[in-house]
Amino acid sequence: MADLEIYVLNVGQADTAIIRTPGDHVIVIDAVKPRKVRGVLDEIKPGGPISHLIVTHPHLDHYSAVSSLLAAYPVQKVTLAPFWYEPGTPGYHKIINRIQEKHVPVRFLSGYERFYPDGGTYPAYENRPYVELLGPPNTILEGLNKSHELTPNHLSIIARLTYEKFSMVFAADAQMENWAHYDTEGMLVKNCSILKAAHHGSRRGSQWERLERLAPGLVIVSSDPDSGHELPDLIGSVIFLEYDRGKNRKVALTRKTGTIKIVVDNPGSGRYTAVSYGEEVGDGVPFGSEGPLRKTDWAEVVREKVGG
Repeated sequence: MADLEIYVLNVGQADTAIIRTPGDHVIVIDAVKPRKVRGVLDEIKPGGPISHLIVTHPHLDHYSAVSSLLAAYPVQKVTLAPFWYEPGTPGYHKIINRIQEKHVPVRFLSGYERFYPDGGTYPAYENRPYVELLGPPNTILEGLNKSHELTPNHLSIIARLTYEKFSMVFAADAQMENWAHYDTEGMLVKNCSILKAAHHGSRRGSQWERLERLAPGLVIVSSDPDSGHELPDLIGSVIFLEYDRGKNRKVALTRKTGTIKIVVDNPGSGRYTAVSYGEEVGDGVPFGSEGPLRKTDWAEVVREKVGG
């Protein structure tokens, strides 16, 4: 069986991750920078369908390439965040209409879902990859709405990919309230191998407690501090600086590393390798020029924040 491959794209202060399972199924979690997304998809599965497209919440820096994907590739299933209390942008409504026009099965997730992209059910296929999705329940959204604290980030779907002893959490723009729900559902009981940090490294998404309890060996921050959004912010950057100093821990900022490729070649032990391409945000992904995962100088990032 082939390896599990995960690509966390360097798309600036935005999110895009692409997964190719051992069974050759492709899962896309958020999609930004159409040229770069298509470059990866055409390399790893030329002309093939997207098995599952997940749009974590209605912010443009998570869905701006979705219309392009729907036009260029067959998409077999879509999962979207609920928007009953926060309607989102007109652009988000347009992609919902596009999905419906193409008669693609779609689900608005406000609870828990578990699926096996390569087939199977629990517990007979526990040695195959599976994905858990946790969307915000209506009770939390209703409470935030009544207190006038609800933002589109609170709609975020958190995803957890597990392949035997390897696991990776994709936190989207999860806020403290989302993480509290994650705790309640018992999903912090297990550590994870890799964490794609929440909300581009902001202090509301990347609290120290979450890092300590999940204990990932690698944290990936998908952001570009030079983009004008100033994420990760100062507090988030200090947290990453401290965490990066720990034994067998690394925190990588995509603006510094370029696109990151993770290959899980021994799921029984949880072993994986991570390499980076070093390309700029606006470049394509230069397959063939991968190298060791570049180190992020978090002390430098913090100094820039303090100096600014």
